[in-house]
Amino acid sequence: MKPNFLLSFVFMTATLFASAKCDNTYSSASYALNHTKKSISSKNFDHQKYYAYKALEALEKVKNQIAVCGCDNAMDPILDGIENLEKAADPKDFEMGRYYTKKAFGDIQNLISQLDIYTQGFEQTIHTVDVSTDEDSSVEEALLSELAAIESQKIKLAERQAQLLERQKAIEEEINRRGS
Repeated sequence: MKPNFLLSFVFMTATLFASAKCDNTYSSASYALNHTKKSISSKNFDHQKYYAYKALEALEKVKNQIAVCGCDNAMDPILDGIENLEKAADPKDFEMGRYYTKKAFGDIQNLISQLDIYTQGFEQTIHTVDVSTDEDSSVEEALLSELAAIESQKIKLAERQAQLLERQKAIEEEINRRGS
């Protein structure tokens, strides 16, 4: 029975670790998406190129992080987004830059959707893990309780991140409104 318990514990730990790595990837992808939005909304050609370049840097970071995360389905939107952002960061004119930035925006949204699907698969795996031992049921209960606490913290952090992104958006809109 103990090897079963240890194997289950190792599996849960590996799953949580992989999910945390995807959280970093998701965060970097959100950063790329925000800079892409800024590039699209820029009225200045130099600003448009600058934000496209910052989004490109963030997407390159995502490309490196995705190997650790393991979401292989996200590689195509990453590569497409990088290709479009390279064109948007050094366009022939303002409209061409905006065109490629909009294409990259769609690619990054697709990337985030792929990461959502992948991390949801992890959450389902976590909830269906069977940790069964007759001898150590109190240890099992403690681990399940700790896992539930981690899930609760993860939800709170996601809510806080959403609040901060909304606040960032409001501040950016206020800056743009005052700058215009």
